[in-house]
Amino acid sequence: MSRLRTLVLALIALATVPEIAYACAVCFDGPGETRQAFFATTAFLSLLPLGMVAGTGAWLRNKARRADTDGSAESQDD
Repeated sequence: MSRLRTLVLALIALATVPEIAYACAVCFDGPGETRQAFFATTAFLSLLPLGMVAGTGAWLRNKARRADTDGSAESQDD
């Protein structure tokens, strides 16, 4: 039991230290293309939901304006 406990504790220690586990890709690659790629990806993924919400809002607004224009044209024909 002691050997298993030691092994589990060693694995937990290795998994929690980024330098040993290589868990943080940005920490090991300083300036360069990789850092720029991480920055660009972060910006894209941050702005994507905002763009989707704005695009949906613009589409709904356009659709409402067209419906209003069509409705006023029909009432003028009567």
